Parts: sequence; C-alpha cells; structure tokens
Amino acid sequence: MEIYLLLGLCLLLVCAFEFINGFHDTANAVAPVIYTNSLSAKKAVLLAAFFNFLGVTLGGISVAMGIIHLLPLDMIANQPVAFGICVVLALLFAAIIWNFGTWYLGIPASSSHTLIGSILGVSLAMYWLDPTGVSIPWTKVLDAGKSLLASPVFGFLLAFGAMHVLHLYVKNHDFFQHPGRFWNKFPKTWIKASLISSSAFVSFAHGSNDGQKGVGLAMLILISLAPAYFAMNPDVDLALVKQNVDVVQHRLDNLDLTKVSQTDAAVVLEAKDSINYIESVITKEEIPLTERITIRKHILKIQKDYKNIASKEFSLVPQASAAWEMKNLDDIAPNIATISTVTDYAPWWIIAMISISLGLGTMIGWKRIVITIGEKIGKDKLTYAQGTVASLMTAATISSASHLGLPVSTTHILSSGVAGTMAHEHGKGGLQGDTIKSILMAWVLTLPVSTVLAGLIFYILHFIFVR
Repeated sequence: MEIYLLLGLCLLLVCAFEFINGFHDTANAVAPVIYTNSLSAKKAVLLAAFFNFLGVTLGGISVAMGIIHLLPLDMIANQPVAFGICVVLALLFAAIIWNFGTWYLGIPASSSHTLIGSILGVSLAMYWLDPTGVSIPWTKVLDAGKSLLASPVFGFLLAFGAMHVLHLYVKNHDFFQHPGRFWNKFPKTWIKASLISSSAFVSFAHGSNDGQKGVGLAMLILISLAPAYFAMNPDVDLALVKQNVDVVQHRLDNLDLTKVSQTDAAVVLEAKDSINYIESVITKEEIPLTERITIRKHILKIQKDYKNIASKEFSLVPQASAAWEMKNLDDIAPNIATISTVTDYAPWWIIAMISISLGLGTMIGWKRIVITIGEKIGKDKLTYAQGTVASLMTAATISSASHLGLPVSTTHILSSGVAGTMAHEHGKGGLQGDTIKSILMAWVLTLPVSTVLAGLIFYILHFIFVR
C-alpha cells in the first residue's frame, strides 16, 4: 500500500510541474495573440490549452524517452524504493521551485533547462555517493545541452531573416503596425487570422515538446519505483519483436569481425550477447516480473551499441547470405526500432494526465509573461508582423527539435524570436537592455542553479531516508 501512495504522491508532483509549466511557458504562446488584441485573454488561453493537449497527445514520445535515458534507471531500479523516491522528489522539487520563482518575477526562464539541470544534479550527487555504481550519460546530456543553447540563436536568426522577407513581399503597411488605443486597437481579419493560427501552432509544438518532458518524468517515476510492472510495454507484440530479434541476430552473426577494429568488434559482441539474452527470454509464454528490468537493460544496450556501429563498414563472412550485400548496418534500423517498442512507450493514462495538467496550467498565470514579451523586450511595442513571425519561427524550431527527439525551451526561443524581430526593425538599440539581461541571466543561471539545487536536495533526502 505504501508504494502506491508514494507513486501517487510523485505523479501528483509531476502534474504540479506540468501545471506550472502551463502557466509559465505557455504564456509565451499566447503573448502575441493577446497583446495584439487578436483574441481576448480567455479565448486565447483556451485555444492554447486545447492545442497543448493535442500536442502532448499526438506529438509522440521521442523527447520523453530522451529525458528517461538521461538517468541511470537500471541502477536506480536495483536500489531500495526509498532511493528512487529521493531521486524523484529531488528532481521535482528543484524544478518546481525554480520554475515558480522565475514566473513570480515575470522572467521568461526555461522549464527545459530546469529539468535537464535537475537530472544532471541528481546524477552527479549519485555519482559522488557511489562512483562505481553510476554511469552518467554525458553524450546525451551534451546533446540536450547543445539543443537548449543553440535553439534560441536559431530562433533569433530565423525571425530576423523572416522579417526581412516580409518587408520585401508584403506591401500592406497595416501588418507592420502595433495595436493602438482607439482607432486601430483591433487588427483586421486577415491579420487576426495569421496571429491566431501562429499561436495555435506554437501551442501544439509546445505540447509536443514540453508536454513530452512531463510524460518522461512520469515514466521515470513508474520505472524507478515499480520496474517489474513498467519496465516493459505490456501491449507490445512479443511475436513481432522476436521476428525482428531473429533478423538482427542473424545479421550480426554474419559479420566478419576479424576485419574491423577491436573496439568495433567488442561493441558487436556485446550487442550479440544482449540479443542472445533477449532471444532466450522472449520465447517464454509469460516473462517473469523479475526479468523485465533486465530485458529493458539489454534493449537499451542494443540501442546504444547499434548507434555506435550503424555507420561503420563491415565485411561479411564467406558463408553469409548473398542477399546481404550492404557494407553497413543501416538495413536493420527498422528492426532495432521495432525491438525498441518494448521499452519506448508511455501508457495512455500518463499522456492524458500530462495533457490535462498542462492544459489547466495554461488557463492561469499568463499575464506576467505576456507583458514582458509584448513590451519589455523591445523599446517599441510588438507589431502584428513581429508577433506572427516570432510565433511561426518558434513553432518551426520546436517542431524540428521534437522530430529529432531533442528538448528545447519554448520560452527562450520565443523571446529570442521577438528580439530578432526588434533587432531587424530598430537595430541593436531597439532592445531593452535590462530585460535582455534578465532573460540572459535566467538562461545562464537556470542550468547551474537547478543542478546544484537538485543535487543538494537529493543528498539531504538520501541522508535522512537511505543512509
């Protein structure tokens, strides 16, 4: 009974994180459409909530799986339940504290930076307590860090360039006006349509990326605290998985390892060991609960090994099938993807829970960030064209990142997009230095502060409940 109560508490905290994410990050999506009087605040927020819900529901789980793989789940699952509870609580408390604090101050900070920093902080704290038992996935951490750092720059440049194109081809000067107080307070229908559609696009993209982070957190909790039940996808077709395991096994058995480097040969042999284990277990009518976390470990090992050798050139042994003439292993990528469905999944109720939490959070707390986006980034007010461009470029950048399974910051991309449009219209003197400094400070400080905060919270909880 206690484990169910703890699971419930942790999942409730994930909902709280996504709720805060909703009124913290999603305010960026509705800022242009509210500020330009294209929609009332109530209608804009409801629109954003709906499209965020769709984004989480339809956006896949690639980002969620990327979040999960940042932590050494195998090591956590083999520890006492109290250890996993400490990990989860440290992550969530650190993320919630920083997100809520920056929202209260009206600073557009990044929930993505916060979450990645919290995960890194807990991982470092675990490594400090037991260096031999923890392997920090630095490659994945660096990939996530690069996407978080590069995406705002990309958003700025895209928005700057898009404004230049608009001025070349759009000759209607109404589009380049900002809302007035009386006679031009409300935009024309076609301008309103462009702003509303771009806002909906940002909300959907936000849900497909930021919402997935909540799904990843929830799955991290389920796998950490109840690995026997959630380490494997219960709905996966094991017969289909076995067919693909057989193909990969046969393919690896036909590689001539005498003609490659020792490092590549060792990776192939490790992958073959994992494939052989899965082959031996997956034929059972019912896989024992105690073996499911081990299967998960081997499938993740196969994914990692395949990534390391997929582009390498191999020769085939003389007796290999003549049908296989490819020099690398690109041809088994679909088979690896099918095998990965055993571990890369999220139950429908988790996706629904995160979608609802994000949607509800969107409905409150938007005003602080809207004012910052509309009036405090540039020295002039946001125009209709700037609002549309910043939103479209943000949505395009986030969608591209989601397709690649990379976490990015809606907050920083949109803020950078607005800054890009302001720089184009007014030059570097068109930006408000104090606001830009605040955003940059939040951008620079979020990762180290959340890392230290999460590591400290984990160490304290570990000292109290585990040691």
